[in-house]
Amino acid sequence: MMKKIVYNMKLMCLLLLSLSSSCQKYLNLAPINATYDEVFWVNGSNVEKALAGAYGMLREAFRLDRSYFITGDLAGDNFLMGADLWNYQSFKDEDGGLRLSNASYLEGSVHNWTRFYAIVNQCNLIIENINNIDIAKFSGGETQKKRLEGEARFLRAYTYFYIARTWGDPVLVKESFADPGNVPSLGRSPEAETLDFCMDDLQTTLDLLDNSAATTHANLGAVQALMAQIYAWRHDYANAEKFCDEVINGGNYALENIETYKNIWTGNSNENIFELFMQFDPVSNEATNGFFNLFLTEPYIKNRQIAAVCYIGEKIINSFPSGDLRFPKIIAPVFGESNYILIKYDKVDYYDPNNENTYVVSNNLVLMRLADILLLRAEARLANGNVGGALTDLNAIKTRAGLPSYGGSGELLAEEILDERRRELIGEGTFAYDAIRMQQLERVFPNSYTKARIEQKGYYWPLDLNTLLPQAPLLTQNDWWRSNN
Repeated sequence: MMKKIVYNMKLMCLLLLSLSSSCQKYLNLAPINATYDEVFWVNGSNVEKALAGAYGMLREAFRLDRSYFITGDLAGDNFLMGADLWNYQSFKDEDGGLRLSNASYLEGSVHNWTRFYAIVNQCNLIIENINNIDIAKFSGGETQKKRLEGEARFLRAYTYFYIARTWGDPVLVKESFADPGNVPSLGRSPEAETLDFCMDDLQTTLDLLDNSAATTHANLGAVQALMAQIYAWRHDYANAEKFCDEVINGGNYALENIETYKNIWTGNSNENIFELFMQFDPVSNEATNGFFNLFLTEPYIKNRQIAAVCYIGEKIINSFPSGDLRFPKIIAPVFGESNYILIKYDKVDYYDPNNENTYVVSNNLVLMRLADILLLRAEARLANGNVGGALTDLNAIKTRAGLPSYGGSGELLAEEILDERRRELIGEGTFAYDAIRMQQLERVFPNSYTKARIEQKGYYWPLDLNTLLPQAPLLTQNDWWRSNN
């Protein structure tokens, strides 16, 4: 199924080959030869470098075609698309329905999961090899060793959960493959089995991590938040509430004040639980001009017109109540107030004095934050029959926004929680998944989701079998997309 990839003894070759080859294969399980293993997996410093490579792979996986925003926000109908983004517009039918099977020139990102298996394999290699390294070879001793293993297990679980809720049943790969001539053809595993595997990883990680690391690394709070998210996805709301409690009551996070609200996306806010570093520095620049600029026009980026971006439509504008203090912080009128754009990610840096048009957008990508977990606990508390508790959590978010408290119950409260998630987390890659989890697809996407489509899980993205199937004869298409292209 796979070609042999020969790695030399330099770490950068390992990381670059993992990234570059991942777009060409069904699964990136790039085998490492035994000679390389003997010289690389010898100390904690090299494990740190391998872990940094895994974080880098996750960052690049989300950046590819801006797929993080496609699957979470554009599939959630949060934005209108400019005329230049004609291939992004192909996701919609003429009547406004979401047609996930049509992804012109984007098949390599939204219909192909290969790059995420590069991350899985990198984590597998770390987990398999770290315990074979003498503890004396870790400058930070047992504490460092535990942290490295814990972060690798977290990233593996996070990646599998992302795969599962985007494409449905994954191919569950639990180990790296050292023999390139003996890699089996693998079929898809049930989502439930994969999520059990994720929870086993995370349960182990609870004893490996604390909250001493920066939020650009996995820490204990991120583990607890991910466990809450997975339990909620499975509608095990008792356990979801339990792990939300751990995050909220742990004393490590606090809601950002509305006055400094945009610090969340600058990075390192007290509200943030887990984020990917994407800021500019002149030495190891992780910023780019090709990701967050999806949302920005003039005056933030010179000469950039509305046709080039995803912008805010009337439906979303009208969803914000009058007096919502978040609105002017994160949404701005442009071109004489004829259009509105998202400005959560607006730290544009024209850093090159020799080229006035060279820029990057220097924000972090926040993957988990306290507001998300408060609203998740509101959802869990409602499901568990605690209406008062659900209202308390929901209204904590409304209070920060300067809005009056909400007092509804039942189905109306469930709808309000989802609507509040849309307002609070717009542009953060969550809403499409939230609507699936909260079983409100028919309400929020009436032109897209019928009962039949939902029953056949037509909310998952289809796979590009033309690319994947020749290397993976056991791979099958998602049910709905077998007959609804």
